[in-house]
Amino acid sequence: MNESGSIHTRRVTSLAYTRSKEEPVILLEGPRSVGKSTLIRALAARFKTQVLDFDNSTIREDAARDPGFYTRQDGRFSNAPPVLIDEYQRVPAILDAIKARMNISSRPGQFIITGSIRHNALPGSVQALTGRMHRMKIYPFAQSEIEGSAPNLVSHILADAEGFIRKARTRGSRETRKSYIKRIVRGGFPLAVRRGPQGLNRWFDDYVQQTLERDIPGITKIRNKRGLYALLRNLAAQSAQVLSIEKLSRIAAIDLSTTRDYIQLLEDVFMLHKLEAWGRTLGSRIAAKPKIHFFDSGIAARLLGLTPEKLNAKEASSITEFGHLLETFVVAEILKELSWLDDAVLSGHWRTHDNKEVDLVLECLDGSVYGFEIKSSGGTDAGCFEGLIALRKFAGNYFKAGFVFYTGELSFKAGDRLYALPISKLWE
Repeated sequence: MNESGSIHTRRVTSLAYTRSKEEPVILLEGPRSVGKSTLIRALAARFKTQVLDFDNSTIREDAARDPGFYTRQDGRFSNAPPVLIDEYQRVPAILDAIKARMNISSRPGQFIITGSIRHNALPGSVQALTGRMHRMKIYPFAQSEIEGSAPNLVSHILADAEGFIRKARTRGSRETRKSYIKRIVRGGFPLAVRRGPQGLNRWFDDYVQQTLERDIPGITKIRNKRGLYALLRNLAAQSAQVLSIEKLSRIAAIDLSTTRDYIQLLEDVFMLHKLEAWGRTLGSRIAAKPKIHFFDSGIAARLLGLTPEKLNAKEASSITEFGHLLETFVVAEILKELSWLDDAVLSGHWRTHDNKEVDLVLECLDGSVYGFEIKSSGGTDAGCFEGLIALRKFAGNYFKAGFVFYTGELSFKAGDRLYALPISKLWE
């Protein structure tokens, strides 16, 4: 942290600034308290302008009466600063006013807005700015941002996996199982990472309560609040596993249709996300079930009542829970790095009919395929690479590299385009 107590500048800040020079409207969307307000204020400082905060009741009520007033710019100057709006979804009518401005001119750099509810969840908003708005997902802090490091592991792997391994093997990992557990339980929310254990638990409890009681009712009326909370806890227990809506419906004692709706609502407020199945054809992606992952491993751990002491216990249940949370943690770290790249990269999980699987598959625009298996063990054996070997055969020449991320110390090549890496290489 710097002298002001804030954590190092977010990687996405410069990216959002650059893209605002190319796009008419930038939407920064992500969970509440993820740091969007801090991010948009940093952008305001760069543009030497102000932020309109729709969480402020006076501004919100005035904007609802006259949304057009809050979207006016001096359009005579191509270098006029953008209009910056925080929590735009509190006044949905602002989208119509923005659209009206776009009908006059679609020049780049007119608006940067933030939202804590997924854009598609707002009625009528999906078509409002089609082709004129660029959406950027804002995640909790990556571990590399917290550490102030910049290894850019994913971009280096996509550029030259073999070369990256040659450099990585010169230094072993300093992390231990205990320190990995601490990172998992802490998560990456800016207001959470600074807290001690008791303060951290209170923050997560308040966050979950406010999300369920404030943000979700802002989208739709909830008839069964107790069922929603029960479903959320059961989803935490299913994190990093293939989603079975039927099973969740039975466990949470709510009907199937409501279960589907509630899962969608939890996605809409960025509590969790589905990692869709990956395949070489669209049909194969639709046919397979997604995996469920929480946006932040700390929230999942708190919902399950898992402390560092519990996760570090030498018990079968603790070992299993650590494995699932570690997978969610690592997948999130990789997705955060993907969000910093200019080129789109498809992501998904892969599973064969005979239960060979790969936790995360990345596919680049040129068809190149990269696989990632996540293991909680401190060592590797032939079984750790079975899924990646199957993926290598399936993808053929498109398969560029497969990695086993594990909690051990060393980086090494394990076979044809197969490698082992300590998880900590994501931030060390």
